[in-house]
Amino acid sequence: MKTKTGFPVYKVACVALAALFLLGVSQQQPALAQASGAPELKTVEPKDIKELVAKNKGKVVLLNFFATWCVPCHTEFPDIVKLQNKYKSQGLQVIEVSMNDISEKDEMQKFLTEQKPPFPVYLAASTDDDFYKAVDTRWDTALPMTLIYDRDGKARNFYVEGRNLEQFEKDIAPLLAAAPSK
Repeated sequence: MKTKTGFPVYKVACVALAALFLLGVSQQQPALAQASGAPELKTVEPKDIKELVAKNKGKVVLLNFFATWCVPCHTEFPDIVKLQNKYKSQGLQVIEVSMNDISEKDEMQKFLTEQKPPFPVYLAASTDDDFYKAVDTRWDTALPMTLIYDRDGKARNFYVEGRNLEQFEKDIAPLLAAAPSK
């Protein structure tokens, strides 16, 4: 049997079924991404980052900037996860900001699903030089970049290099031992 346009009915039916299947698969993609456990990435401006640090006054804050394409970032990220897990109960708060471009959001979600960070991860609203300078004037776009703040919210350490667990522990141990100023 043929349709009015001359195409066999079974071919039209197959095309329609294929279209329905593809539509169903495409609608399931977001659900699969959410089910994977990756948190939704919120974009942040430099002022938002400063507010996040200020909100954590009373804690030692390790603020780290990374990107999925940065090899030293991949090396240090698992150590930062270990650091947060080990010292959270003593008052450490890690805040991560990805410097990936917004177009790389899917790659970021995959990375976070694999790493399972126990701390908030944000996406930089911009990757231009103004963003870097607004966070810290010493920062020249190199990654990873880490700032460590004491319990009073004062920046104590600044690094533009990959670090390991032992190096981070040397920096945060005395800050965790110190009480905040009154």
